[in-house]
Amino acid sequence: MTVQIAPEAALVFVLGCVVGVAVFKHSMRTQFGAPARGDLVGAIGVALGVITVLALLLGMGRGEMAAAESESTPSAGSSSVPSR
Repeated sequence: MTVQIAPEAALVFVLGCVVGVAVFKHSMRTQFGAPARGDLVGAIGVALGVITVLALLLGMGRGEMAAAESESTPSAGSSSVPSR
């Protein structure tokens, strides 16, 4: 089974990962004292934040919600009320 991923969603994911890597590398350079490994938790948090903000700004996920609404709302011609 093949799962199709929208190109916009893949782009948002890749941008989030790139920003996360940049934050991780920057945190390694800015710590004082002995060489450190960097702030992995901060980098993951920033990546998730970027992905969330971009998904909200680009309106991802609305198509699924609209499809669910159209399935749950009955159409006007399909009423099952008997006429007298």
